[in-house]
Amino acid sequence: MKTLATIANGLDARMLRDVLALEGLHVKLTASSADARQGGAVTLLIEDAEFERGQALLARWMAEHPAPGSDPVPPPHAE
Repeated sequence: MKTLATIANGLDARMLRDVLALEGLHVKLTASSADARQGGAVTLLIEDAEFERGQALLARWMAEHPAPGSDPVPPPHAE
């Protein structure tokens, strides 16, 4: 298995696992830190044969669903 991504919290990691499962991919979750049960980082692992497809699907999903606050904020107008 290969590391597909490390996600900041378990809830988002489970959601992404489910999104990828809908596409037929087999993703396993592992704790990236001792505090994963309290919302810590989680690693998504995927079978070697599915890695490239998983990367492409994850990149597409992330592009279509940007994280809140990721939109660039225009600088204030200088007066």
